[in-house]
Amino acid sequence: MDADVIVVGSGPAGAAAACGLARGGLDVLLLDRQEFPRDKTCGDGIPPGSVEILESLGMGDKIRAAGFHQVEGIRLGSPAGRVWDAEFRPRRGKTGFLIAPRAEFDALIHDHAIESGARFLRAAVRAPVLEDGRATGVRAVVGGRDTELTARVVVGADGATSAIARALRAGSKPSARHRSVAIRAYLDGIETLPGRIEFYFYRRLLPGYGWVFPLGPDRANVGVIVRADRYCESGDSLDGLLEEFLDSPAVRGRLRPGHRIENTASWQLPNATAGPLQNTFDGAVLAGDAVSLVDPLTGEGIHSALVSAICASEAIATAIGTGDVSARGLSAYDRMCGEHLGSLFRRSARVQGWLDGSPWWVELLFSLAAALPRQTEWFINRASSDFVVRVDE
Repeated sequence: MDADVIVVGSGPAGAAAACGLARGGLDVLLLDRQEFPRDKTCGDGIPPGSVEILESLGMGDKIRAAGFHQVEGIRLGSPAGRVWDAEFRPRRGKTGFLIAPRAEFDALIHDHAIESGARFLRAAVRAPVLEDGRATGVRAVVGGRDTELTARVVVGADGATSAIARALRAGSKPSARHRSVAIRAYLDGIETLPGRIEFYFYRRLLPGYGWVFPLGPDRANVGVIVRADRYCESGDSLDGLLEEFLDSPAVRGRLRPGHRIENTASWQLPNATAGPLQNTFDGAVLAGDAVSLVDPLTGEGIHSALVSAICASEAIATAIGTGDVSARGLSAYDRMCGEHLGSLFRRSARVQGWLDGSPWWVELLFSLAAALPRQTEWFINRASSDFVVRVDE
């Protein structure tokens, strides 16, 4: 046997799971088809809850020393041009919302997993090895050669196009309504709002949005996200939607002469559904984007990926300790994920349904927020697990 646990994919979910398992004394083999650091297409926003989880894995000092851009406020814009501003601070801990280029952020977690005892191997995983329906390892290409690696448990954390998930779920795929598409670029020559992230809702993007995430006084990660079924119906291109957003009143007047757009890239996001897909199997669990854990309202997936990683590492350690790594023995994983993420995803799905193609709902919410600032502040603080908000008046 090559390891107690094989973790496929060394993004945030896989690396955090490997870290938790290795810190618990298990022999962990962490696989990824790429060396680190490597780029990852993303909006680069890291909410406080994610930092809190990484702190629990012993990464607090490393995160703070990395010098990622920190923001303390938010601006939302409505289709009619209304603006809502607020300041926020983390509910727990000292580190707030970070804007962290994923090449640096992911490498930080990856390296910490190895420092914690996980062994890393560059390998392109093709499929799990199944014996009588139970995962006993993976088939992978290592150094140009087909190889089988064995373990008691396999963690599929290999992203939205997970080879492990495809094999274990026999080809099931979320519908276009439960997927989003996004495009992002790095923009030099934009006047950013100091310490403030921005989200703008537009009729043609609802229930999606455009964003501006600052990386400095004149550099930002900018992009748009739209639900896949809306995108297919529109006939638009993602490049065209991004150009339209950058030409909008909220952005156009802040672009400096000679501004430059670089590293434009698009990707798909597997949104969480009201009824969760199966995540636990005989000898295997799925984590992160392989489980479709992206928030259907915000498009944020790093926090839920890290939550799933911690839940997976705890459930696997218990299952290996008892000698029962069947789906039943690992079932605590599904229960823990439901407890930590179920209510959040149900709430996000409801709000997304209200906003679905209905800009008048958005305008009503903005009007209420302007008329009742203290009540809005109370409601958000009651609903949020990450932030304490102070509404600007």
